[in-house]
Amino acid sequence: MTKLNNGEQSQSKIWKVISIFPIGIAIFQILLILNWLFQITPFQKLEGLPLLLTPFISTVGIIFAIIALQKDYNRIIKLGIITNCILFFLPWIYWYVGTLIFGP
Repeated sequence: MTKLNNGEQSQSKIWKVISIFPIGIAIFQILLILNWLFQITPFQKLEGLPLLLTPFISTVGIIFAIIALQKDYNRIIKLGIITNCILFFLPWIYWYVGTLIFGP
């Protein structure tokens, strides 16, 4: 294994920290959606907005993950891409399943 100089080590550490952003974005979206579904907090003024904003916010998470994937490859980045891709399609899944269960 080759030794890295200080500049490469610090850059590697920076990309490891940036690789946490996609997971943080996904967790934030999941918490907003769970709050909307189960009314965990009394703050319910957003109504269905967390579900409608999910494709836009998860796109930012996917972009962060792809950029971090090009610089540093680890499991956290792969998990960030997978969770953000699932969250990207969540509104459509919710609408189709809701229509199948409750009818038009």
